[in-house]
Amino acid sequence: MKVNSTVNQTVHFRILSDSQIEEISSTAFNILERAGVQVNDAEILKLLKDAGCIIKDKNAFIPSSLVNECLAVAPKKITVSDRNGNLAMVLEKDRIYFGAGSECPFMLDSFTKERRHWLTKDIEDAARIADSLSNIDFHMSLGLLSDAPNNMKYDRYQFAAMLKNTVKPIVSTAIDSDGLEDMHNLCCIITESEDNFRQKPLFVLYIETISPLIHSKLVLGKIKFAAKKGIPTVYTNAANAGATSPVTLAGTIAQGAAEYLSGVVIAQLLKKGTPIIGGGTLFAMDMSTGVASYGSTENYLLDAAMTEVCKYFGLPVFSLAGCSSSKTFDGQATLESMFGTLSAALSGANLIHDVGYLEDGLCGSFEQVVITDEIIAMVKRYLRGIDVDENTLALDIIEKVGPGGNFLSEEHTFKNFRSQMFIPKLIDRSVYANWKNAGSKSLETRVNEKVKDILSSYEPEPIPDSKLAAIDEYMKKNVK
Repeated sequence: MKVNSTVNQTVHFRILSDSQIEEISSTAFNILERAGVQVNDAEILKLLKDAGCIIKDKNAFIPSSLVNECLAVAPKKITVSDRNGNLAMVLEKDRIYFGAGSECPFMLDSFTKERRHWLTKDIEDAARIADSLSNIDFHMSLGLLSDAPNNMKYDRYQFAAMLKNTVKPIVSTAIDSDGLEDMHNLCCIITESEDNFRQKPLFVLYIETISPLIHSKLVLGKIKFAAKKGIPTVYTNAANAGATSPVTLAGTIAQGAAEYLSGVVIAQLLKKGTPIIGGGTLFAMDMSTGVASYGSTENYLLDAAMTEVCKYFGLPVFSLAGCSSSKTFDGQATLESMFGTLSAALSGANLIHDVGYLEDGLCGSFEQVVITDEIIAMVKRYLRGIDVDENTLALDIIEKVGPGGNFLSEEHTFKNFRSQMFIPKLIDRSVYANWKNAGSKSLETRVNEKVKDILSSYEPEPIPDSKLAAIDEYMKKNVK
């Protein structure tokens, strides 16, 4: 039997129509021409002026023609390697990758259940957990290091701890351009040269504009260094509807798109072809609490719509998932993680961060990372859709078994069940008696046990001794 069918490559959904995307894009271009952006760097203001922008004091008014020129030369595909130089992420179209968030000031201790500050060992443990989980593709620090030998340079110690404890690509913040230079130098020890790093970058820089419509001197210093060295950069915003952007969702998306597009322009004027990832982590302020909620429905609507707008521009997209407003790892945390993860994946965002966030980004949780790893596996199976071909339609098997038979003993079942069915590791599907005999464990207990098992037994692939010694020597000499 021959079957004419189309295999679903992924399941999609749409928030915005084509005409709505065009309206938002047009408004973003108008914002850049009419409201402009504040640029707090004389060198970049000159670049913008020379490129045809009107400059008034520190404000740059960017013509649509220049935006389109810069969009045309910005990379449509960005590749990121792992610590061993293997291709790990291809940021384009609907390829999705998940990773932790960064720099929560507090963590929920998996042993004591305390809410406390992050120590070096916690940063190392977070990286080991990420390294161990098959559905976590990259790592951000998750915590903000509190015990660095020099707190003014905590970012370097944080980065070195991640570099030593995961092979996976890293997305990292940096205090300033000096901190970014140290991180780049540490990576060049791994890659053995700047050219090798440029060819196979193993980390991505994360920086933000200040909403509404401000590029700070600190951020611009970092993008200048990143453009010079070929460091892929997330240049995003964190507009908060009702506070730092219009309360209307469409207005927030348009402003966020304008902030992102102005970053694209700056990056391409600095160096044509600078790899830049946009999109955004847009928020809707909860009007009753003043909190920028990471678990709100509007948050995921905004981010999914922003993804669609950025796809219209043709560039890789940054988003968030796996996070929650809950203060502890509980049902709310899992529910909000599931909803956000499914939304981000369905939108087709490329680089999806914040797995492990609780308390709206103030508290990191190893348990939240581990359960979201399972959620991502479920979502990926959902996105794979249903294969329709001669094998999966199984007419010959149905005919063979016939009315009243069963398929359990068929070889076709044995050959296909693993590819067709999602098999959970943490979600319990056993009958009541078996669950009772196994200790009547709740999901929270099972996840906590998985965290403790990873922390007690998992060791990441080590950095070769010579490179590890060089990293330690660099830190000793240059980070004081």
